[in-house]
Order: sequence, then structure tokens, then C-alpha cells
Amino acid sequence: MSMAAYDTPKNYNSVKFNANKENLRKNSHNGKVSAKAQKEIKTAVNWLVASAKLKQVYHKPSKKTYSFKVNFITLTLPDTHLPISEKSFKEDLLNPFLTNLRKSYGLKNYIWKLELQKNGKIHAHITSDSFIHWSDIRRLWNVRLIKCGYMQLFKDTFGHSNPNSTDVHAVYKVKDIAAYISKYMSKDADQATNIKGKIWACNYELSRNCKPVIFIDRDSCILEMRQLMQPVIKYKRIAGPPNALGIPKIIGEMFLLKPINWLMHIKGSLKEAYTNTCYKIRNLIAEMPNKLTSDLDSPIISYAFN
Repeated sequence: MSMAAYDTPKNYNSVKFNANKENLRKNSHNGKVSAKAQKEIKTAVNWLVASAKLKQVYHKPSKKTYSFKVNFITLTLPDTHLPISEKSFKEDLLNPFLTNLRKSYGLKNYIWKLELQKNGKIHAHITSDSFIHWSDIRRLWNVRLIKCGYMQLFKDTFGHSNPNSTDVHAVYKVKDIAAYISKYMSKDADQATNIKGKIWACNYELSRNCKPVIFIDRDSCILEMRQLMQPVIKYKRIAGPPNALGIPKIIGEMFLLKPINWLMHIKGSLKEAYTNTCYKIRNLIAEMPNKLTSDLDSPIISYAFN
């Protein structure tokens, strides 16, 4: 069992909690991804992957069929004498680029994150569940660069306006796709930066649905929870603040389910809630939360991934 570290015996705020609070107070993350943000990114990636279906996509211009589940896209900047701030990168380049993909190319669920290259230039990583051919992505990104005046030096130097400014990979052969992507997306930037706004975000429907919570009445609780008590399902105990003797109180358990667990070991209300969440994410449904009518003694179950 892992125990949280607390700053003083009488102050029950954890060290990680206080670090996050100080980070928010300064309103400057210096290119660092907080522990809370890392968990949020991992959660969003897991739900994006869980809701995405493996599909065969035919690309008419290239006359090729692709196997596709999710992709990993990197957007970079060409050599330019113009300084590009993170604000300009997001407002003038990234946001219009994503809007174009949503309106004209069917982009659905996606997560983006900003980083710095070793040369100090900002770039973005995007993962999504929508197939868009690499040539279309490169062309649209370069068009944005041209419109904003960030391509002129490259054109003057190399005589064209179509640099290799994007990198696109379909991700479906990695054994644990979600772990692979979330580890890459949630890592800290290579260098410190003065970015003060968001360094990552996802589309509204994914954000709205990636933290599902269900309420189970007491009569059904034992039956529903019993299926989680299987050796194939991992779990962690959740420790609360320590008592006067320094002994932490166990306040709950977190079950860490893999895709195979949802497929083979889980049934009933838990499976139904999981399936409904995937359906809403996949179909861009963002419902308002239902008013809670269950009595307050009913167990609350939230979802987390291993």
C-alpha cells in the first residue's frame, strides 16, 4: 500500500496538494506538467482510446486502405526570423487549424499539448480518433503558417512553401496504446517556458464525459461490487489522513481495470455505464448531469484506468 506524504502532523494537506496549490498561486507552470494534470491527461487519453474503434479507412486520393484506431500528430514550425509566442501559436495557428479539421475533415475527439523543441521553438502534439491523411494535415498546417507570415523565410531560403512541418503516425500496434500515448503527452517540456495559459486541452465532449460517476443503491451494492473482487483485477487502497498515532485510515479502494477486464469480467450496471460513456464520447454527446435523487448513503463509484 502506498501512503501519501503530509506536510505536518496537524495539517492534513499532502505535499503534492500544496505543490499544486503553489503552482496555481504563481499562475506559471514553467513548462511543467503537474501531477494533477498528468492524471487528467492520462484519463482523457484512456477514454479516447477506449471509445475509439479499430476501423478500415479507404483514402480515395491515394487509393489505399488503412487500419486505424487513434493517431499521434506533431505540428512544428519552419525556420523563421519572426518570434512566435505561445499565445500566437494557439490563437493564430493551432485553434484555426483544429477548427478547420472539425468542420471540413470530421475531426471528433482529440487532445493537444504544447512543448518546446530543443532549439527553443514551440510545437504541439495531438492525438485523435479521426483518420485524416498525413498529406492533408501537412497542407492545412502549412497554409496556416503561410497566412500568418511564418513561412516567408523558409520560402526565401528553400524556394518552396511545403516543408516537412508535421509528423503523423497511426497508433494501433503498441500493446498498451493508452499508456504509450499518455506517457508521451503528460511528460514535462524539454525546457522551461513562460507559457502562462493552457499547455494542454481536449475537445468539450471528451472532457465532459471522461470522469463518469455512478450511484449504486445499497440493495445492489454487494452484487455489483463482487465482480470487482477477482484476482485478475488490480486494486489499490486509498489512505486518508493519519490519526493521532500516525496510522492512516483506509477510506476506500480503487480498482484498475484493463480493456480485457471490461470485455470479459464486468457486467451489470458497471458495464452499462462504461459502454454508455464510450458511446457518448464516440458520438460527441455532452449531456448535462442528472440531478441526484439517490440517498446519500448509496456507494459512489468513479472510474479509473490502470
